[in-house]
Amino acid sequence: MSTMMQQGTKSAPQAPPAPQAPPATQALPAPQAPAAPLPPGTIVFTGDGSGDNVHVNVKGGNVVLTQGTNTTTIPLNEVVPTGLVQMSWAFAASAIAVFIGWPIARAVARYLDRRGRAVRAGNVLEGQLQQRFDTMERNIDTVAVEMERLSEAQRFTSKLLADRPAVAVPFDTSH
Repeated sequence: MSTMMQQGTKSAPQAPPAPQAPPATQALPAPQAPAAPLPPGTIVFTGDGSGDNVHVNVKGGNVVLTQGTNTTTIPLNEVVPTGLVQMSWAFAASAIAVFIGWPIARAVARYLDRRGRAVRAGNVLEGQLQQRFDTMERNIDTVAVEMERLSEAQRFTSKLLADRPAVAVPFDTSH
């Protein structure tokens, strides 16, 4: 009968248990001493509180990972692929060529172009001067030939006057 009664009666909903104060025998965690300062360049990844933080540092060409008492050293050449390093150097060389070499190449090209123009202008001027000198030479030769003809005519006239017989011309005073 007691089992029937237990089945027929419903129990009232129970309230959630009240928070209990820690017993006096349980001690609070001891205050921790401040952590030692980290070396410069150390990166700290904090965890979810269940474990130690992860410290990442680069020392002497190696990446050093530390968590608690565990330390792992990874050589830097395994972290950064060789191809990436080569591409970085190629990019840097290209940037230097573009930002430094290009203006220098333009300046040299402009200098050569200006010098070429001056040479071409000098060649044109030289050609014009040569043409003028040729014209002057022809004119001087023509003047020399004409002067020779005039002197020949003068000599001929002088010879004719010298070779003519002396004839007395009557002088008419009657007028």
